[in-house]
Amino acid sequence: MEIKKPYAIVQYNKFMKGVDRADQYLSYYSILRKSVKWSKKVVLYLLNCALFNAFCVYRTLTNKKVRYKNFLHDVARSWISEVQITAKSNFDDLQMPEKQTTPRGPKLDPPGRLSSDFRTHKLEKIVAGGKGKKKYPVRQCKVCAAHKKRSATRYICKFCIVPIHKGSCFEKYHTLRNY
Repeated sequence: MEIKKPYAIVQYNKFMKGVDRADQYLSYYSILRKSVKWSKKVVLYLLNCALFNAFCVYRTLTNKKVRYKNFLHDVARSWISEVQITAKSNFDDLQMPEKQTTPRGPKLDPPGRLSSDFRTHKLEKIVAGGKGKKKYPVRQCKVCAAHKKRSATRYICKFCIVPIHKGSCFEKYHTLRNY
């Protein structure tokens, strides 16, 4: 006995493109997260739609059979590498005038901390800015803080943006995984 599909389903499958296909792809790898604020949901949905549109344009222009998941991974990797390159080039070109303050360090260790090229890691004096600031600003040394010692320093690694003492603390931080 032969079972035939209803005509409406055949027509739907024949003309299913655009919105239906986009919703299908967006449901597979959604970047939406739970949020109380509706504005965050809207922005994430629009970003999700923009990524899917970019995927469709990329496949059309390059005639490559790329999976949506791989496309999203490539986009994420390129965004991460651009941020790292931009941050590195900004600090390489940065010449701090006396009035500009030294930026706060990152909470996590930077990826290039253990690089063998010590020319990128240079100590500079911490600069304070504005009125009412200390003449010689100090910050907690990262290595000493890891050993629960209170010890302030006036120096910061320009590449890592980490306050650190000259000498042994600088060497430990840039050579040992667990300083």
